[in-house]
Amino acid sequence: MIGRKSFLILITTYLTNFIAIIGFIVLAKLWGNFAPEAIGIIGFAMSFLSLFGIITDLGFSAAHVKRISEGKDLGICIGTFATAKIVLTSLMVVAVFVSIYIWKNVLHGDFYDATTESVIIVLVFYSVFTNLQSIATQTFTGRQEIAKLQTTTLMENVVKTPLCIIVAVAGVSVMGRAISPAVAWPEFLQPLQRFLAEHATGSLAMTYVFGIMATFFVGMWLMRGYPIKRPTLASFKNYFSFAYPLAISSVISTIATNIDTVLIGYFWASAEVGYYFSFQRILGLITVSYVAVGTVLFPSISKKDAENDPKGVIRTVHLAERYISMIMIPPLVVSFVFVKPAINILLDASFLPGASVFILLVIYAFIRGMIAPYSAMLHGINRVGVAAKLGIITCLFNICFDYLLIPETGLFSSFGISGASGAALAAVMAWSILFFGVRILAKKFTGIKLLQSHTPRHIIAGSLMGVVLYYIAYGTSLFPVIRWYALLGFAGLGLVIYLGVLFLLKEFKKQDLMFFLDILRPKEMYAYLKSELKTKKK
Repeated sequence: MIGRKSFLILITTYLTNFIAIIGFIVLAKLWGNFAPEAIGIIGFAMSFLSLFGIITDLGFSAAHVKRISEGKDLGICIGTFATAKIVLTSLMVVAVFVSIYIWKNVLHGDFYDATTESVIIVLVFYSVFTNLQSIATQTFTGRQEIAKLQTTTLMENVVKTPLCIIVAVAGVSVMGRAISPAVAWPEFLQPLQRFLAEHATGSLAMTYVFGIMATFFVGMWLMRGYPIKRPTLASFKNYFSFAYPLAISSVISTIATNIDTVLIGYFWASAEVGYYFSFQRILGLITVSYVAVGTVLFPSISKKDAENDPKGVIRTVHLAERYISMIMIPPLVVSFVFVKPAINILLDASFLPGASVFILLVIYAFIRGMIAPYSAMLHGINRVGVAAKLGIITCLFNICFDYLLIPETGLFSSFGISGASGAALAAVMAWSILFFGVRILAKKFTGIKLLQSHTPRHIIAGSLMGVVLYYIAYGTSLFPVIRWYALLGFAGLGLVIYLGVLFLLKEFKKQDLMFFLDILRPKEMYAYLKSELKTKKK
């Protein structure tokens, strides 16, 4: 069932990211050179507000998943978590507006380039609904109700992307830019078209707000049969006992995750932020494998730990690591070999200056994927304290690396690494530290092996795949220009080469084929979806 649930997350997350990328593609093609700037303004505002998100969680999400997976009273759990989220989110909103007031009226600061005040204010609503929708999504995660979880999260881009396309089609008439509407609007809709064009970035920001509102309301609707009970002092203490070791880690992690984008916006123009923010979103198509497995893994490990099954914990982690590595490497190799054609196809030539950023973020994504099972293990076996300390150390390194590498006169600026590429390299360096640290801790507490033989075999197969694809694409004159259909063909050919090499290395066996075929069976998947979505929950 873990395999089927993980696969459901995989396909729905792919679908979610694919839908989002459609919006990015249309925006990039229609807005041209203005697209990186507009996306950069949105990206800066979201990261800036996410820094205030340190107030909104403080480890309570992980505590909620943990307590529900342990079988605690569902109604009290939901009541406790919902109360905490509402209070903390309200404090976040107050903190944002107080900070803006102090910046403008006390420090006499200003907003410029990537820092656009109106967009920040619009996206405050996005932050509010992002935090409140976690009441539903974290409950579904703790109960391993993956169909409900994915149905909820899918709604954001289902709503946002069509609205984003409407905004893109309306054209731009702002900041000295004039981009004509892509199509002629009916006369009665022309006032709307002019409004969208004159408030292009603000309208784009509103698409994010409507998208996350859809996620919130769908999540609440799917929770309609769940009990919600008045929280007690004991329940808050119970949550806090798990959350407080994670609180500082959560704060530092939130800062480290978003400070890079904020620093890029501070030291550079909004277009540089746009490269970084856009490529992070595109990488969602690659990172879905470890996100999928990790979502199911934490509560599964927690349950096995509660059942006192340490061997089951180790087997689960080893299996997850092997399949994450096996699934992630082919798209990573394709991204390496075809980085410029992929950017040109998925976005626009105006994003090509960020090609090195994309390559570094691909490496970062793979490192995170290899960390995910071991991180889930430490949390699942209740070693949150040491995991939090390691996370704090990693995040502090990440922040230091950002400060050293992002400015125009950064440490490696003489090598052309600064701005967005400096932020990407900082992430690679910091998470490499976490890669080794989390494995050493996992071995200490469970005796699990530090390294398996599977991943090196996957890397060998991926390297051979990359060499062959590179020779065919660039070593011959068969493909002077690589179109989207050629890129799909190369990806298919690469997968065949990859699996063939794995088969020769005895790394892809019959049971692996049967595993993937089993989770692909539509009848069983439909039965699972039907049983979860139609069953009334107590």
